[in-house]
Amino acid sequence: MILSLTPLPVPTFSQPEHGYELGAQAIHIYCLDIRRFTADHYADAERIMTSAERERALKFVRGKESYVASRWLLRTVLAQYTNLPPEMVEFLRTDKGKPYLPQSDIHFSLSHSGHWALLAVGKTELIGIDIEAVGTTRDLIGIAESYYHPHEFAQLQALAGSAQHDYFYRLWTLKEAFFKATGTGISAGLEKIAFGLTGDKISVQIAAALDEDGDEWKFHQWTLSSLDYCALACKSRQPQQVNWFDALCAPAFP
Repeated sequence: MILSLTPLPVPTFSQPEHGYELGAQAIHIYCLDIRRFTADHYADAERIMTSAERERALKFVRGKESYVASRWLLRTVLAQYTNLPPEMVEFLRTDKGKPYLPQSDIHFSLSHSGHWALLAVGKTELIGIDIEAVGTTRDLIGIAESYYHPHEFAQLQALAGSAQHDYFYRLWTLKEAFFKATGTGISAGLEKIAFGLTGDKISVQIAAALDEDGDEWKFHQWTLSSLDYCALACKSRQPQQVNWFDALCAPAFP
């Protein structure tokens, strides 16, 4: 059977006026194009970051701009949901290392790659987002043979060229999003979750070792360009209403 995939949708951005009204079955995704991050934005980030965050930024040899822009994204957006000044937003970590907001029912997941940063916000506790900006040549078959489920690897081997590339990164972002949601990280075993992609449908099989019921999970995918793949994973039996916002057009904290 030849694998047939429907082209991934491009996000449609909503108006931000009511962007902070977050229902129980809603997920908001904020997209930041770091190429549009100005000197004024960097100055604002410097003002609202903690001293520990500023110290960490100084240690970056590469990727400092992405780190600072991502901290700005986290603080300015989550400030709106917590009714706190951005510099007062506090982050703690679970025993698995996943960051969370104490004394809040808001949950979030951050991912950045290339010139993009994405922040997903929802009331679903287990939520994960991943973006992959593909800019280098990788041994897709070799990686998949080592880390993907055998059924996924077999499908990948049957494809070639752009179709193989497309399938690999669809699977990769879905897996990353899932493990970001659970907080375990991909070291828990990429091969322990297997995705079936048919048309625009996403099905999943999760190994018993991960102690998760596939029926309790929802997955979504988009593309920001032909080389920018992103995926969202959330644990919910109910459908989620996903809205996208341009982070640089969202209302700023007063």
